[in-house]
Amino acid sequence: MLLKLEIEAVTPLAFTERRPNDQFRASLPYIPGGAIFGALGTALAAKGAFDPTLFRALRCHNAYPSAVADTWVRPMPLTALQPKGEKDATISDSLVARICWERQQPPALIYAPSDAQGRPWVAAGGGFYTLTGDTLAVRKVTQRVLTRVAINRRRRTAEDSRLYSPLVLNEVQSVQDTNGQRMFVPTRFVGTVLVPADAPALHETLPQLDVLGARTSTGLGGVTLTAGPLQADDGAAVAARIDRLTQRFREQAMIYKKLGGKKWMVGERNIFTVNLLADAILLDQGWLPTQQLSVAMLREATGIEADLALVRAFTVTKSIAGWHTTWQQPKPANLAVGMGSVFVFLAAAPLSEADCAKLAELQQQGIGERRQEGYGQIRICDEFHSREMWQKEEA
Repeated sequence: MLLKLEIEAVTPLAFTERRPNDQFRASLPYIPGGAIFGALGTALAAKGAFDPTLFRALRCHNAYPSAVADTWVRPMPLTALQPKGEKDATISDSLVARICWERQQPPALIYAPSDAQGRPWVAAGGGFYTLTGDTLAVRKVTQRVLTRVAINRRRRTAEDSRLYSPLVLNEVQSVQDTNGQRMFVPTRFVGTVLVPADAPALHETLPQLDVLGARTSTGLGGVTLTAGPLQADDGAAVAARIDRLTQRFREQAMIYKKLGGKKWMVGERNIFTVNLLADAILLDQGWLPTQQLSVAMLREATGIEADLALVRAFTVTKSIAGWHTTWQQPKPANLAVGMGSVFVFLAAAPLSEADCAKLAELQQQGIGERRQEGYGQIRICDEFHSREMWQKEEA
């Protein structure tokens, strides 16, 4: 069962990628699934209801900054571009035009996108977004420095010369109301959790979580959490998005063909993307770290027998680790593919209903290692690629 999580900050929050440090270690700009996973396990263990078997089937996805009316928020794909020096300008998706140009290479047409003023387009710079009709709304969260004094546990007084200054997520955000006035509202996050249907203890415990993240003993990490059922995508929804993206490729290929480009007709074939909504730890043959989701890995994860080919990959590499708060030990460091990465696959024939259903199941389960902690969350054919241009609007 897929649950939608809505989280509001009560106190400042801190989610560090490494062991919490005394000075100026920035927090992640979102709530990682590992923080929800750990808090849920701790709460169940305190009640004596911890079940390792159920926890292996759990998928605690990341929760991203959101506004009150947002149904979902996702990381910006790496294919997103915007005019250089214009943070509030229209955002363009380069996926379709770039792949068709690389395949067809129309003469005298250089792929160097620019706006009406001739300014070059550059990467949009990551971040998180949601869609409201034809408008793309950017979501972000601000951070600030807190200064605290260490406490001598033996004397229960302030320790001399022991100030420290962590970076934290603000518990409130400044927004503009309908009258144009600035107001402060609690910082909100929205995410999902996939839980087994036969696990009542998990359903009951999730809304009871009231602290998340690091430095909870110093007053940070206070939250309120609500969880409700969410309709998961089925094979028909995935098939509709695949058809829409494939049609965009057909139209773009015809344009470049008329401009003298090589013949690369999509025809009756299907093109689909695997978008990473979170960092993914991919292992080729079960042990070799890789930055590419190969056809063999996709078939192993889904069981699809269709004739597939990896057309293009837009990826970024990062190293991820973590810290076991209970054990006071570091988690293993892993090489990962960063969120926002996009893998483009071409099917030699239209995908069947069964294939689309398998892709929908993969979207729920994710790919790679440590999926219980939110890593490897994906979406098939993100709606971001369904249009060439998105009008951008700041939160």
